[in-house]
Amino acid sequence: MDEKQCKCPYCEPEVKENLADLCSPCSIESKIKPDEILDCTGLYCPAPVFETRKKIGTLKKNQILLLLADDPASEEDIKAWAKRTENELISIEKGKDAFKFLIRKTS
Repeated sequence: MDEKQCKCPYCEPEVKENLADLCSPCSIESKIKPDEILDCTGLYCPAPVFETRKKIGTLKKNQILLLLADDPASEEDIKAWAKRTENELISIEKGKDAFKFLIRKTS
């Protein structure tokens, strides 16, 4: 990797500060760039789902939300919420102490 500073949303200072263990070297060309970031670290069930629902409501169709959460239950909760609401759960990345979810608003 060259010496350019990473431009991905995971390496933004406020996100990296909370999830330093998840941030890893990446290319400047990000595959999917989220339109919004929602940091739910430190929140526990059902707060991440409630906050995700509120944030998704502010997005336009096909926009992408990056959700950061460290509640162990958030993986199953967000999967169930996405299925129930028919929003697209693009990916889930598990880190040592937290999850990164990419969610596309479908309607």
